[in-house]
Amino acid sequence: VGGAACSLLGIYSYQRWLKNWTYRGLLLMTNLVYSCLCIIDLIMYKRLNVRWGIPDHAFVLSTGSMETIVQYWWWMPAVVILSQLCPRGMEATMYALLAGCSNLGSSINANLGAVVLQYLHVAPNASNNESAQFDNLWVASALSTALPLSTLFLLPWLIPDARQTDKLLEDGDRSATSGSLLKRWNSRGSSQSPRGDIIG
Repeated sequence: VGGAACSLLGIYSYQRWLKNWTYRGLLLMTNLVYSCLCIIDLIMYKRLNVRWGIPDHAFVLSTGSMETIVQYWWWMPAVVILSQLCPRGMEATMYALLAGCSNLGSSINANLGAVVLQYLHVAPNASNNESAQFDNLWVASALSTALPLSTLFLLPWLIPDARQTDKLLEDGDRSATSGSLLKRWNSRGSSQSPRGDIIG
C-alpha cells in the first residue's frame, strides 16, 4: 500500500510541478536527489543514526518512499522523450524497447552489485554474531552514491536542451535518429573531401 501511494504521489508531483522542466534539468535534479538518498543509507550503514537516537525503520521507510517517487520523476521524462522521437506506427515497439532496456539495466545492476558485495566480503548467512560481515557495507553504499553522478557528464551530448513540452521533431521528420550524435558525425565526415578539403 505504501509503495502504491508513493507511486501515485510521484506521478502527481511530476504532473503538478515537473512537466515543464527541461530534460537535462530534470535528469540532473533526479540524479542529485537520488545520490542524497543514498547518503542517508550510508548514515544508517555506519550506524550513525543509532548514535543520534534515530531508529533504523525511520530511515528505511523515508528513503524507500522517496526513492520510489524519484524513480517516477526519472521514468516520466524518459517516456515523454521516447514518444517525441518515436517513428510513426512503432509506438508499441519503442515502449517495449524502453521497458526492455530498463529491465536489462536493472538486471546488470543487481548482478554487478552482488559481485561488489562478494568482493567486499559482505556475505551474511543468518549465523549468530556475524556483525563483522557488514563492516564494508558502507563502501558499497558509497559506490551507489557516486556512480549515478557519473552519468551527468553525458547529459550535454545525449539529451536535448529542450523542455518536455517542446516539439523535438518537425511533423514531416519522424526519423528516430534525426540529429543524433552518430548522424552528426557522419554528416560532418561526408562534408569533407578525401583530401580533407571542405566541399563547396
